Amino acid sequence: MVTTPQSLTGNGLAVSRRTISLLLLIAPFVFGCELGPPPDHALVQVLTGSPYERGFQHGEAMADRIRSLQTTLLTSSLLPYLNRERAAVASVMLAYRDKDDDEFESYYQRYRRECLQEFPDDCRIKCGFAYLVMRDSARSLTPYLPQRYLDEMQGIADGAGLPFEQILVLNTFFDTLLSFRAITAFIRGVQAPRVERVRFLDLEERGDYDGADLPDEDWDKISGPHEPSPHAVAVEVSPRSAVEFLIHDTKLEVGTDLGEPPGVDPSTVRVRVDDVQYTYPEDDGILQVFEVPDDEERVRVVLIPPGGFAEAAQVSLVVQAGDFNAIIDPPPERARFMRDERITFTTAGFGREKHEVANRDPTPDGSIPPSISFAARGTATADGAPLLAHHYALLDANTVHKHAVLSVHHPDEGAAHAVLGYAGFIWGFSGMNEHGLTFAFNNSDTLNNPMTGAFLEELFQAEFSLRGVPIGIVGRELLASEETVGGAVDLLAAVSHTGGWNVLLADAEGDLAAVELDSNIDFEGAPADRTGAHVIRPDDRDEHGEPLAGISGDELYLGSHYRKNLEDIRTTALVFDVQPQRYWTTFYYRSVQATAVLRERLRQALGALDPERAKAILRFPELVDQRDSMNAAIYQPRSGTFLWAAGEIPATDGVFREFAFEPAGGDVK
Repeated sequence: MVTTPQSLTGNGLAVSRRTISLLLLIAPFVFGCELGPPPDHALVQVLTGSPYERGFQHGEAMADRIRSLQTTLLTSSLLPYLNRERAAVASVMLAYRDKDDDEFESYYQRYRRECLQEFPDDCRIKCGFAYLVMRDSARSLTPYLPQRYLDEMQGIADGAGLPFEQILVLNTFFDTLLSFRAITAFIRGVQAPRVERVRFLDLEERGDYDGADLPDEDWDKISGPHEPSPHAVAVEVSPRSAVEFLIHDTKLEVGTDLGEPPGVDPSTVRVRVDDVQYTYPEDDGILQVFEVPDDEERVRVVLIPPGGFAEAAQVSLVVQAGDFNAIIDPPPERARFMRDERITFTTAGFGREKHEVANRDPTPDGSIPPSISFAARGTATADGAPLLAHHYALLDANTVHKHAVLSVHHPDEGAAHAVLGYAGFIWGFSGMNEHGLTFAFNNSDTLNNPMTGAFLEELFQAEFSLRGVPIGIVGRELLASEETVGGAVDLLAAVSHTGGWNVLLADAEGDLAAVELDSNIDFEGAPADRTGAHVIRPDDRDEHGEPLAGISGDELYLGSHYRKNLEDIRTTALVFDVQPQRYWTTFYYRSVQATAVLRERLRQALGALDPERAKAILRFPELVDQRDSMNAAIYQPRSGTFLWAAGEIPATDGVFREFAFEPAGGDVK
């Protein structure tokens, strides 16, 4: 029964609204003015001895937390979500078909049949598509893992009383997830509409314009074929202009769209101009959609904003459209939508070149920021000492933060080091060793990964499998074996990687480096001298002479998109045009936005950057993912100290605790 003030009773007597109000007023004085503190979700563990011994200590101390993380993240959240992707994957990769076929039993069908015989009560999770992918990838990664890390995982399993495979999957699912996500995002994106061309028409001397198609020479500026860019696509556009988008939707000979009609559904077209949204057909006349004669796959979308665009201004357009699909698996029924495509230009009088204008959404809450990191030294910091800050955000599912752990390792061999991770993980998203070497990584979507490589080699018969060393274990190895950024860069270049990552490094001497990583798979058209590790230094410049990932030459900043590795992959496989990350990943414009904001905050702090100012930058609202923030840290390599925050959502709202490597080992102050 729902109880209301009108029906509350005490000892058979009605309680009046006045009495309730009085009780509410005096309650803080009677029962205390504050609730008790929330539980401390972030813990510290100090691990000593051999790899197995440290793993056993971890597993024994964190057994309940490991089980909780396994259940709440993998079993209840992640695996069911990935199971819904099977239909899209199976439309291209026959190994994961589910329907009966007279000719053969697919790999997935066979696995499921045998699994159900062995585990009849565990069909939803262990016998599902997602667990199969996670298990296969975990097994295929095992040969790439140094024995000491396998021993450490075995120790966790034994200490926690869990099967080794469960701990192996827990420590490799992250790399599997991101490579798998890249594949599925690409499969969805290649079947969705996309902006193919952008044109601007000066209306000053033209009078009324009805949206008619005109020859190229009549258009003032043309961006075609459209190239997703971190900068403006055009500058000095007349404020009184029409903007035309050519949007293309095709249906491939394979995929879930097979048999669906091609083309863009006009009723799904949306264009946001800064913070004003126009929809079709509601705003017909401002936003118009035209068929292209004899071409059912394309439409022309023409925008003529009332009153024109602001003069001498930067303008951001966000374009959205869907197709005629009726996708029903998983429900609800829906069209297939393109990612939000952001296009920036300037109007006459703004006075900057394209490369000087960031493709930035002026709406503060226009996008969810991804992971960010920055490092500084010398003239950029208050005391000249190096500093590295990191905020990782991706997947919390309202549970991961409750399992945060700072693991401090004192190994029998190698340097003492600390990593910021979670219960059951032998790795962390960032960390530092006793020499001051600091490592942090952001994910960076790429199709240059082993899963794509398997498809390029085997096409429809391919199965998901991963190769390489998981990025967190690469970080552990750096911290255990290296003292300087130079040594860390060499190790990163020598390792076979599982996918795309943006790594930031700093050391006690003030050396800084960013390394953009991919798997360096072999693909048709790849340059002979191609490498999977693209190093960026603070004074590196782009083709325009602008700092590539810095400002003054004494800092670096990173998001989740490539700045140097722009052609991470470009090849074809059957009907698939396998493109660089900027064309398809939903992280791209989010990362471009976040790094533009981050650059501005850093520029304002140059010369005075210290832990407190770094903390303020990490907490800046436009840089904080309020839903999937995971952890944050501010490292000071020269002093061997750092501040770390975890255990809350977002992590940056919590207290930053201090850690220091002392001569006798690491202890929390």
